[in-house]
Amino acid sequence: MTGRRPDQRAAARRLGEALRSLQQRSGRTLRSLEAQVRISDSSLSRYFRGETVPTWPVVRDLCRAMQADPAEYRALWEAAGPARPDEPADTGAPEAAGPSPLPRLAWWRRLRGLSRRRAVAAAAVVAAGLVTGLLLLLPPPGAPGTEPPQGGAGGSGDAGVLVHNVEQVCQKPRTNECALSLAYSPYRPYVTSNSADRVWHQDLLRARCTVADGVTVTDENHKHTSIWIQVTRDGKHLWLPGIRVRPDHLSELTAVLPACAP
Repeated sequence: MTGRRPDQRAAARRLGEALRSLQQRSGRTLRSLEAQVRISDSSLSRYFRGETVPTWPVVRDLCRAMQADPAEYRALWEAAGPARPDEPADTGAPEAAGPSPLPRLAWWRRLRGLSRRRAVAAAAVVAAGLVTGLLLLLPPPGAPGTEPPQGGAGGSGDAGVLVHNVEQVCQKPRTNECALSLAYSPYRPYVTSNSADRVWHQDLLRARCTVADGVTVTDENHKHTSIWIQVTRDGKHLWLPGIRVRPDHLSELTAVLPACAP
């Protein structure tokens, strides 16, 4: 809620109260909503408390899951924060599919005096440097103390992966509410029963291989992917959804890591 005006904070609380009331009337538990809407129960709790304003697609899907008309909640959502270009008013018609834009980099604002073309070029260089740096943070495959990845068509590899939480309010706190889950399996729903461990924004993990046909996971900005990354954590092989990695980094990982063995 940081940076919101007092009236927006009050509106966010009203929206949260309305959604909480709807949830209580529907008799749905957070866990059942988590499985249907594919939003973590910790995020749902923050929405219902008015601490975070969900995107309109999330509000819409929550209303539909609880047998309510999303249009009745549109005004409450708009009062909590102005609609963004990728969140048009919804009348119930299916949304057109299209490519997901890359997230904006906040530090672009510091590149004063550069033309738009130079700023974009600088961003590309920094992004490439970040991924290259991550790959160099870990020892090469076959080095003493490293485990060989499960075999696959892509060969063998080992890389670092930075966890990314799209919710800005959760990019600093290391609280239970801001934790993200590592899963036991990429082929089971990404819900509490499949949670094997917790990680937070900017945690560095060792990535071993990837699968492209896992369960599709949707983040709090309603972006989604079926790519999962196998990581090593305390000697265990666990799974991080690809949606919990920056899009540019995910592309690099799928290029350098092998496909996990069936």
